[in-house]
Parts: sequence; structure tokens; C-alpha cells
Amino acid sequence: MSISKKISGGILILIGAIVSSCNNVPNSPGWEYMPDMYRSSSYETNSENGIFADSLTDRQPVPGTISQGWVANSDYSIMKVPYPYKNDSLGYELAGQNLKDPIPASPENVAKGKIIFEKYCMHCHGATGQGDGAVVTVGKHPPPPAYNGILKNLPEGKMFHTLRYGKNLMGSHASQLTVEERWTVIRYVQTLQQLPGAGASAAAPIDSVKKITAVVDRGPASKDTLAKK
Repeated sequence: MSISKKISGGILILIGAIVSSCNNVPNSPGWEYMPDMYRSSSYETNSENGIFADSLTDRQPVPGTISQGWVANSDYSIMKVPYPYKNDSLGYELAGQNLKDPIPASPENVAKGKIIFEKYCMHCHGATGQGDGAVVTVGKHPPPPAYNGILKNLPEGKMFHTLRYGKNLMGSHASQLTVEERWTVIRYVQTLQQLPGAGASAAAPIDSVKKITAVVDRGPASKDTLAKK
């Protein structure tokens, strides 16, 4: 085949492709090659659907389904309903009055809470909750209140509300911690609330944390001892 015939054949193919891609239908892309590969044939959200008896495309979840992020274990039934409190002052107060930590205050759970605290909280709140974490000591952040100071009697429900939404300079930790992890770290924070107050010696908070840690490390046999701390 001569070069001129090859060129002529190529031109004819090009013209044919251009013509075939055009038609008189408004907004039509013309002839498409394998349109099912890139043009979805699925029903639109909230559209009518003749496949189902109720004609609804949006389906209800299977009975018993638990949304991601909720605690499904029956021991934590308090969180089987959507979080009921808004991100405002009233919601904060209601959370403090009505929410109770469903995680048992066992040495094992306190130990788990300590691990979470050291990963996500200690850099601001400090190892003993005195507001002297590394971020604060380098002068990059105002010190948060001490747990054994004005936060000594802060209810667990308010702690959870703060972890969910954030409060003042503290941002939300809802994306970092699951519901169960938030309640677990609160169990450890409650032990820091029990530390000696500002009138005690400087070494007292560290000594008290060592005692708590020692109880935690000894395991279930020391549950009664932890309760007395």
C-alpha cells in the first residue's frame, strides 16, 4: 500500500469518527465508546426505585446495626443512642449532670487510660496533670488548668463533652479517640484529680502518681487499694 493511500485511509477514519460523535440531540456527548465503564447506571440518592416495594432507593439499616464510633458492647449501653447534647454551654452542663463513665474503674482500665493520656494529653497537660507539658514549657501554649486544681471536681460527663467538641483552647479529640478510648482516658484523669493540691510539696504529685502506677501495674488483686487512693 502506498503512502498516499495510507494517508487517505487515515483521513477517512478521522472524518468518520468526527461525524459519528455528532448528532442533533441537545447536550448529547454523541456516540460513546463503552459508556458503561464511566457513566453510572445506578439510581440517584433519594430517587424513586421500582425494584423495592416501598419504591425508596435509600434503604434502612439492618435491624441491630450499630453506627461506626458507637460502643456496641452491652456493658456500655449508655452509648447505644446518638450523643444527645449540643456543643453549647447548656449541653456542657447537661453532660456533666447526666453522663457517667461506663468503663469500670479497674486497675486494668486505668492502665489503659494512662497509655492513651501519654499519647494524646501529656504534651499539654503534663505527666501529672499540672498543666506543665512540653508544649507549655517551651512557651508555645498557655498552661491548661491543673487537674487537682480548679478541675479537681470536674464531672466525667463534662470531660467527655470536652473531648468530643473541644473547649476554650483545647480542640476536639473526637477524630483521634473512639468513644471507648475517651471514657477510658477519663478513668486515668480521675486519678490525677486525686493528687495533693497546690499546698503540698513539689514532690508530692510525682510521688502520688508513682503510687497509682504501682497499684495499676500490680493488676486486679490491687483493685481495693486503688479505690482508697
